[in-house]
Amino acid sequence: MTTLFEELFKPDKRAYPRNCQWIKSSDDVYTAEFELAGFAKKDVDITANKDILKIEASKGEKKKTFSISLNDLVSPEDITSKMSNGLLTVTMPKKQIKESFAIKIQ
Repeated sequence: MTTLFEELFKPDKRAYPRNCQWIKSSDDVYTAEFELAGFAKKDVDITANKDILKIEASKGEKKKTFSISLNDLVSPEDITSKMSNGLLTVTMPKKQIKESFAIKIQ
């Protein structure tokens, strides 16, 4: 049975890794960790658009690539990351959606 969280974030099955672990889903953000031992910040590129978060780490012949499908509830322009001791943490803010609102009739 698929959870709502799994439905909202559908990782690319080829790239969904043993070295990527979802660690938190709060009311405001999704947070993911990527194990990138042996890589420095300068070795890692992260790009996002409305559909895909892509992480590419490259150092000499050593390469790792991750692609995660995003959903419409994430604000790609607000994604942040930090890296410490080979662990990349990516924070993805959820778009603020009002639970209820009035709709005008035209």
